[in-house]
Amino acid sequence: MPVGLTGHMDLHETKFAKSGREIIHIQVGKAGNAIGNQFWKLMCEEHGVNTDSKDENMKGCLVDDGDSEGPRGYIDVFFNEGKSTDKKVRYVPRAILLDTNMGDLASIAEDVQVGDLYRPEDIIGNDESSGNCYAKAFHTEGPDLADRCLEMVRKEVEKCNCLQGVQFCHSASGGTGTGLTGLLLKTLRDYLDKQSRAVMQSFVLAPAPAISDVVLEPYNACLCFQDLLEYTDQVFLFDNKALGEICQRALEKDMPKMVDLNSIIALCMSGITSCLRYTGPLNADLRKLQTNLVPFKNAHFLINGLAPLNSLASGKYRRATVLDLSQQMLSKDNVTVKCDPLNPGDEFHGMQKARFLASWTSWKGKFQTKEVDKAMHEIQKDGSRYDKFFPDWIPNCIASSISGAKQKQDIPRSVVFATNNTAVHEVFDRSIKSWDCMYKSKAYVHVFEQDGISVQDLMESRNIVQYISDAYTEFARWEDKFFEEMSGGPKPVIRERAIDNDEQRNIAQELKELWHGEMYIKVDPSRAGGQL
Repeated sequence: MPVGLTGHMDLHETKFAKSGREIIHIQVGKAGNAIGNQFWKLMCEEHGVNTDSKDENMKGCLVDDGDSEGPRGYIDVFFNEGKSTDKKVRYVPRAILLDTNMGDLASIAEDVQVGDLYRPEDIIGNDESSGNCYAKAFHTEGPDLADRCLEMVRKEVEKCNCLQGVQFCHSASGGTGTGLTGLLLKTLRDYLDKQSRAVMQSFVLAPAPAISDVVLEPYNACLCFQDLLEYTDQVFLFDNKALGEICQRALEKDMPKMVDLNSIIALCMSGITSCLRYTGPLNADLRKLQTNLVPFKNAHFLINGLAPLNSLASGKYRRATVLDLSQQMLSKDNVTVKCDPLNPGDEFHGMQKARFLASWTSWKGKFQTKEVDKAMHEIQKDGSRYDKFFPDWIPNCIASSISGAKQKQDIPRSVVFATNNTAVHEVFDRSIKSWDCMYKSKAYVHVFEQDGISVQDLMESRNIVQYISDAYTEFARWEDKFFEEMSGGPKPVIRERAIDNDEQRNIAQELKELWHGEMYIKVDPSRAGGQL
C-alpha cells in the first residue's frame, strides 16, 4: 500500500488495485481546453465514473461502486481520490486548466457532464488576454500563471507514487496555446529534470492548410515548434483539415462540429495511454513508448492513425478483425494531420518517398498476441505492399502493446497507430512558407518586439523549424535498402549508391556483421587455441 509523505498509510484505502504510474494532464488555451474536456468525458466513460447530473451526490463516483468489481482498469493513472462518504469515493481528474480568458474557462467549468469534476483551484486564468500573440502570453501575461501552475504540479508530484509523465493539450496557432505552453514547458522541464525523468508529451493542434482565423499564426507556430523541439519528448500532431475530412469521409458527417473533431483527438490520446490504464499480454509505459518511437535525436514529431472509423450505418458491414484494423490504421485517409505517410515519391520532380522510421500500435480489447505479431510481420515483410516504406536500416520498427484483454467488461476492439514518418516535414514546410510570405513585408513584427521577442528571435525560430524539416527530408533521402538484392547468396552485399556518409556506412557494416553473426561473438583463434 502506498505510503504518504508523513510515512503513514493514507487514512482512506480502497480495495481496488492501483497501477502506481500517474500522468499529470495540463490543457492550455481555448483549443487545448476544448480538446481536454472531450478527453475527460471519454476517460470518465471508459473507467465508469458517473457524469450524470441527476444525482449530485453520485457525481464523480463509480457507476458500479460499493461491492461491485470496481473501476474499469487502473483509474489512478488519471484520477485522484476525493472525498469519501458512505463507502463512495469521488474521483477527481488530475488536470490543470489554463487560459488568459476566464470566459472560456467558465464555459468549461459549467459543462453539464464533467464541469464540476475539476477542482476549482486547478482552474488557473485571468482576463488579460494574449491577443493571439505568442510574445504577450510568454513574457507579459504568462509568468504569473506559470508560477501558479508550477505550484499545483509540485503538489501533484508529491502525491504521485511514480510519475510517468506530463501531457499537454494546446494549439500551435493562437497566442495562449503557443506562448503560455512554451513558458510552462520550459518551467516544468527545469523542475522535473531535478525531480524525476518524467516524459513530456504534447498533443498539438498544428496549423491546417488553407484554414486559419489567426493572423499571427505563422510566427506563433514557428516559435511553438522551437519550444516543442527543445522541451518535449513526444509531440503528436493533429490539424482541423485532416480531422474534418475524417469526419466527412469515414464518419459520414456532412457538417462536422468541433466536438466531433476533438473526439477523434481524444480517442488517440486514450489509445496511446491505454497501455498504462489496462492490463494485457503486451504491457508498456510512456518510457517504452519514447524509446521505440524516437530513433534519432530531435526527431520526436509523430503522426497518428486510428481504427475503426465507421459511421453507424456502415459499421454493421465491417468486423473489427486484426487484418481489417491494420488496413484502416495504415490508410492515409485515417491520418490525423494533413500529410501523406504513403507517398511513393517522384524522382523527376524531386519528391522524396515517405518512410516509417519507427511506429507503435496500441491495441485495445481482446486480442491474441500471436495474431497481432503476425499482422505486423506481414506489413513489414519483403514483398508486401508496404515493404518499400520500411527501410532495412531500422529492422522490425513496429512495436505493439495490447491492453484490456483481461478486463471483465467488454471493451470495443480498436487500435491507435503512432508513427515517426518522414512525411511530417510537410507540416513544417507549410509553416515556413507562411512565415516567409508574412516576413517579406515585416508585417506584425512590431507586435512581437513590443512584448520582448526580437527580429532575431523570430528568425531563429524560423531557422529551427527549417532544421526540423531538413532533418526529416534527409532521412527520407536515405536509400531504403542498404544491401543489394540477394537472389541466392547467403552473404549480403552493401549497395554503394545507398551510402551517403560515414554514419550510414557504419550502420550498414553493423547490419552486415549481425547478418553474419560476427558481432558480439568475435573470437581470437590465437588466444582461444582454436576452441570456442
